[in-house]
Amino acid sequence: GTDGDFSELEALVERVPNAALGSSRAAVNEGWRPHDDQIGQTGAKIAPEIYIPAGISGAVQHMVGCKGAENILAINTDPEAAIIQKADWAVIADLHEVAPAIAEELEARGHSE
Repeated sequence: GTDGDFSELEALVERVPNAALGSSRAAVNEGWRPHDDQIGQTGAKIAPEIYIPAGISGAVQHMVGCKGAENILAINTDPEAAIIQKADWAVIADLHEVAPAIAEELEARGHSE
C-alpha cells in the first residue's frame, strides 16, 4: 500500500518556494511523520497563503490548526469529507495521482527553487 509514503508530497513541497509539509495526528501516531509536523489542536497552528490538505478528513481538531490559512485547496477521494466542505477549492481524486501531476506542472513552468 501507499500508506505512510510521503515521497510524492515531499517532491511537490520541494518545488514550491517557502512551502512546508504538515501532517495529521494519525500519520504521527503511525510513526510516519515527526510530531513537529502535526497540525491541529494539539499540534502546530499554521497561517499560510494556501494550505493543501491531501487525504485529510477535516476533523474539527485539525481545522483548529489550519483556520489561519487564507485559502484551502483540498485533495481527497471522498467528496463528502468535511475538509471538502471547508475548502475554497477541491480536487476529488487520489493524492498519489494529483501530487505528481502538480509537481510536474510546476517544474514545467519553472517554479522549482
